[in-house]
Amino acid sequence: MTDWFTQVASSSEPAFGTIMVNLLLSWAAGCGVAYLARKHQKTVADETLSVTLVLMCVLIAMATQIIGENVARAFSLVGALSIVRFRTAMQTTQDVAFVLFAVVVGMAIGAGQYLVASLGFIVIGAATHFQPHWSTVHPAELKQHAGIMHLRLQVALGADKIWNEILNELCEEYENTGAETTRKGSAFALEYDVILRDNVTADDAILRLGRLEQIESVQIKRTRR
Repeated sequence: MTDWFTQVASSSEPAFGTIMVNLLLSWAAGCGVAYLARKHQKTVADETLSVTLVLMCVLIAMATQIIGENVARAFSLVGALSIVRFRTAMQTTQDVAFVLFAVVVGMAIGAGQYLVASLGFIVIGAATHFQPHWSTVHPAELKQHAGIMHLRLQVALGADKIWNEILNELCEEYENTGAETTRKGSAFALEYDVILRDNVTADDAILRLGRLEQIESVQIKRTRR
């Protein structure tokens, strides 16, 4: 048993030139994956996602070279990496696909499967470019998602809902998403998702709503969706 483990645990390290070539190729491939992800991102761009994709590709290539054909190292890395957790949820399922893309490309380069990495990159790049019509987001939908803002109103208890008339004037669409009491029940806060009209800015909305006596404070923020 000891002889078998010693034989499995010992493996020859790859040459310095091979290591550098694999790391540089994985870095270039990671930049390519990040470019595709950024180009086809339908929501507000996240700067950290691009950096994550590049680092993920390089790290997976390093891990694949470390493992090689060594079974003991493979089990050790699985145990070590199992404690790693992603604390930030992906905004879309497409982002998850690009993360997996970076992982697989890095693994292929680290294993020396350059042909697999190259052909896979070409095919997936073409697949993201030539999308079927049902997966294409129309410009109106893009505009709607990009224009969604979060509006919070702190209103005196028992006030009439006069602000609804102003919201109809300022917004193309608005939806009440929540309500809660504040200041020990002496007031309450209302939350809305709103899409302002083209000729209305956030400052205009705050000034119009802030003039109402019933409204104590107005807060508006752009959401990331």
